[in-house]
Amino acid sequence: MTTTPDLGARGADFLQQVIAIDSHSDEKSETIPSTEGQRVLGRFLGGFFEARGFSVSFDASANLIAEKRGTGGPKLALMIHMDTAQGTAAVDRLQRLPGWTGARIPYPQNHKLEVTAAHYPETEAYVGQDLLFGPGTAPIGLDDKLGLCQMMTLADVLHQEPGRPHPDLILVCRPDEEIGRMAAVVGLAETLAQKEVRHGYTLDGLAPFEINTENFNGARATVRIDGAARALPPLPVERAVTLLVHGAKSHGATAKAEGYLNATVVFARALAPMSRRTDIVPLSFQSDPLAETSARITFVVRGEHEADVDQKQQVLLDAFSTVLAPAAFRGAEVTVERQAPFTGPFTDQGMRLFAHLATFLRTTGPSPLLSEDSDGYGGYSNPCFVEAEGDTLRLEYRLRDFDPAALAARKAHVEQVAAEGPGPMPVVITDQYENMGPAMAGCPELAAWAEKAAQRAEVPAVRQPIRGSTGVDPFLAQGTFVANLGTGYFAPESEKEFTSVQMIERHVRWLLELVEVVAREPVS
Repeated sequence: MTTTPDLGARGADFLQQVIAIDSHSDEKSETIPSTEGQRVLGRFLGGFFEARGFSVSFDASANLIAEKRGTGGPKLALMIHMDTAQGTAAVDRLQRLPGWTGARIPYPQNHKLEVTAAHYPETEAYVGQDLLFGPGTAPIGLDDKLGLCQMMTLADVLHQEPGRPHPDLILVCRPDEEIGRMAAVVGLAETLAQKEVRHGYTLDGLAPFEINTENFNGARATVRIDGAARALPPLPVERAVTLLVHGAKSHGATAKAEGYLNATVVFARALAPMSRRTDIVPLSFQSDPLAETSARITFVVRGEHEADVDQKQQVLLDAFSTVLAPAAFRGAEVTVERQAPFTGPFTDQGMRLFAHLATFLRTTGPSPLLSEDSDGYGGYSNPCFVEAEGDTLRLEYRLRDFDPAALAARKAHVEQVAAEGPGPMPVVITDQYENMGPAMAGCPELAAWAEKAAQRAEVPAVRQPIRGSTGVDPFLAQGTFVANLGTGYFAPESEKEFTSVQMIERHVRWLLELVEVVAREPVS
């Protein structure tokens, strides 16, 4: 293993530079890339790589391709995605905590969070390291800007140390991976095939030093819940009460370890004991578009007089508090956002949403059912987002499984639940991506090279599946095999995200060893 100083410090500096650029994607946009911020980041990166001896080009979809001639071995593509998940907040300054002891991390703008090694045992790998994190209010974009900063550090080292062996390198920065916009990379996949690039890695993994050659099959189910006017038994006092419910956010990959809790599930569990009441009834539900686990839920609370309604409102609040209490240290809470006299009319889409979710949770379906109960090779069905469209509520499910047959069972379960209850609810199911495992079986050398490089870098590589996707289907279709490598951080796509200077350094050393390993391979 060759020693190069200051890799962690350089990588942390590059991370700060790209974290400060807002490049979230937008599923509702029809453009490619879906946001201008991705073009801004691409132009910045183009200048960065050009200054380090790479030839840089952009295609019509704003894919950046940076190329550098090597010393031997098969051509190798390294890829990251420039977009971050919607709801990510760019930050001008990363927080730093030297020599973390495992005690509570001081997120400066969110004192509700209790992130400790005791609460989150998976963070023990970072104890003793110098943490990098945000204010604690939103994700800061480590997915995938941590992989990007490691790629940038690799390029910087190769420029400063021109004698290092490496193959012909193609560094790719792509847009709109978070929203699954495959159209953005179809042309890119064709370009790599034309350049006879057969091997590649995405730098988009979560766990330190993970190597992935399998991923979920993914689909989305959309259930439309229509509402109709309904008469309630008359009571003298009626009040509209809006609750602001915050669950616990995490990526589906880490939902079980981090205690993911969506407001949809909280809603169903809190109302279960009072499902037959007509004096506390749900009226509307709106997920937070920037934090899917949070929602504004409005109820009609009814009684004989104001004090009676006050008491019933407290019953409602207590029901939610009881469900949320175990996740309070994760930032989960409920508050009354607004209350006012209810003047009608009353429509029943909120009641029908509750009935649907309650049926979903209690019926026998694929196991494990929810993302927060699933890990390893387990799949999940996540009722993740609700949006009002007039008198209709649109409920989105995220369906994931490694086995195509198991994914089909999850689709059938949602359709079965939607067909039950007071009138069938229309369901539209859309396939999103496929497990790359069967295709990747034809290229075992990618995992073997990464494992050999890990041995040389003295880091503990581990092979495991991606509990998500890195959007490589178009590349596989063109004959470019693409494995995924971990980048080393905690709590993806949540306000708790953090990495460390040392984790950046060790991952860059792994990449440096990897390109040397590939450079010494024969060209087939």
